[in-house]
Amino acid sequence: MIRKVDFNTLLVPVDFSENSKIAFAQALGLVSGDNPVVILLHVIDPSLLDFAEAHEMGSRQQLSQCMHERAELLLKEYKDACPAEVEVDTLISQGLPFLEILQKADDFAVDAIVMSKIGRRGKVEELLFGSTAEKVLRGSTKPVLVLPPSE
Repeated sequence: MIRKVDFNTLLVPVDFSENSKIAFAQALGLVSGDNPVVILLHVIDPSLLDFAEAHEMGSRQQLSQCMHERAELLLKEYKDACPAEVEVDTLISQGLPFLEILQKADDFAVDAIVMSKIGRRGKVEELLFGSTAEKVLRGSTKPVLVLPPSE
């Protein structure tokens, strides 16, 4: 017997690329139940802060604050575009993206993770180092829906 899977709470990691917008839209279509919740997670990668600081783009603290403020504005845009019947919670964290995604999925006991296969860093980095999505798939104890890139 096949059991129907309900997705009442979904975690959607976003990097604000077009592909993560599509993943969010898909999550809105998948979430169900009496109190559907989508948790939007943006992770600030410390290696980006290190790179920017090393290239004298500002202090680590200034850069982190700037990235955090920008993420808050963009997450608000996602949230404002959401239908009223779905609760959208936003979260910004700092760390290795795949580890933060896995940790937050466990912390919030989500039913599944919905994400794009390729985000801002693109196909070349994926080929050389493996994608965040691949690492999440390997490490997750939750179902993971990985969407192909939009073409």
